[in-house]
Formats: sequence, C-alpha cells, structure tokens
Amino acid sequence: MPFLTVHDCPVRYDRTGSGPTVVLLHGGGLDSAQLSWAPLTPHLVPLADVIAPDLPGYGGSPLGATPPTVAGYAGWLRAFLDAAGVRRCVLGGLSLGGAIALRTALDDPDRVRGLLVCGPYGVDPHMPGGRLGWLTVHTPGVDALTWWTMRHSRRAVRATLGTVLRRPITDELVDEVQILARTPDAGDAWKAFQRYESRFAGPRTVFGDALARVGCPAVLLAGEHDIVPPAAVRAAAAHIPRGAFVEVPEAGHWLPRDAPEAVAAHLLELITMSAEPDTP
Repeated sequence: MPFLTVHDCPVRYDRTGSGPTVVLLHGGGLDSAQLSWAPLTPHLVPLADVIAPDLPGYGGSPLGATPPTVAGYAGWLRAFLDAAGVRRCVLGGLSLGGAIALRTALDDPDRVRGLLVCGPYGVDPHMPGGRLGWLTVHTPGVDALTWWTMRHSRRAVRATLGTVLRRPITDELVDEVQILARTPDAGDAWKAFQRYESRFAGPRTVFGDALARVGCPAVLLAGEHDIVPPAAVRAAAAHIPRGAFVEVPEAGHWLPRDAPEAVAAHLLELITMSAEPDTP
C-alpha cells in the first residue's frame, strides 16, 4: 500500500480501479482499510476509482497531531482528499467511518457526491452498553487488560468478532486481527476516542436534526443484528432529504465483511446515481 503525507504524518492507503472516485472509511477498535474493505473492493474496481486509507492511529497510519474525534478525523479527511487530488467523491463509511463521512457531508458538502454509511456512530443518543459501557471506558486498567487479551487469546478475538459478525469466523480473520492488535500503539487512538465521546449523560456526538442539511443522496445501512440499533439508523435516514434506509437481513455490525455483496450493490447504485459531471 502506498503512503501520502497529511499534516506532516504518513498515511497508508490503497487506490485501485478507474471511474468515479469512492473513498471508503473503516471503523474503530481493531480495524484498517484492508481489514474492512478488501472483501468489497473487487466488486467496485471495474466501475470506480476506489481509495481506502488507514485512519490516523490505525493500521499503518500513525495518529500524529490528528485529534481522535469525529471533528478531528473529518478535518484530517479533507486534507487527505487534497493530498490525493480528490475534488469530489462518494464517501462510504463503517461505524466510526460513517460518522466521519456524515460530518464531512455537513461541513464540506461540495466535496461529497453521495454517502453510504453502515451502522454509523452518531445516530444513536444512547451509549453502547449504557452506564456500564461508560464505566468500562473510564475505569483505569480495563482497556489495557482488554487489549492484552486480544493480543494473546484467539478465543477472546473470536468472542469479540462474534458480537459484530454473523458469518463464520475463519482462522485467517483471527490471524489478521491479532496482527493488528500486536502492532505498536494499537488501540491507543480508539481508546482516546472512546474516552472523549463517552459521557455519563450519553455520547458526545449525536447528529439528530442536523442531518436535514445533508443535500446529497445518502444510503444508510444497518445489519438486522447490528449493535447500532437499526431503528436509530432508520430515524437518521428519515432526517436526510435524499436519504434511504436499508436493513440487511441476517447481518451484524461489520457489514462490509458480513454482507459485502449487498453493500457493494448499494454502493454501485449510489455511484451511478451521483456520477454527474463536474462543472468548471
């Protein structure tokens, strides 16, 4: 995977295919561009220029000076698009990546031809896990134990993946996740994001009525068994004037891996719908 320099820090990314530009943003936790989007890319490259970066603090991209917040990552994304020579694109995002995509469509609408977000963060006013989830995030030592376990226990990795996937969990996938878990600084950006976003009163980011300002076509997906409640994703789609909600049957939260064919089909439809020529 090649590198670009953004905010004086290297960013690892993948770019392949030709056609309208699609930028895909992975999720939080233990994730990377390859881990989330590799199952989807072969469906897209015949018809699109597909760019998938490792977000700062994930995969091969150091965090650097980027604040690990929704707004911080959205600002970083605009700089990344400039560095990659991307004037306009379709944005796809999973979970954390979905929140970044929604924030970018609100802050810089001329950049975004269309949106496809899967189980996006920022649409549910309730904390994942409720007050217990808040306590887990803010109790010293809990996160260190969690990450140590992920590095050393394949059973723990399988159990964690079972909360976001409905498809069978392969040994190869467990290997990929443990390789990420063992990289230097793995999880630091995610832990900082969680500490910032997790308030006792609820999550810091809830887009709510602001989504009425999203002007581009948008498809919001949720798995039938998503950890982001499908009802919350449906309600978010209803705020967007050109928004549509789709529930993917028998799928969990990690939709690009659980249902890559379905996600790709919706993304290709969106690319076609939004691929009007640019005006000088």
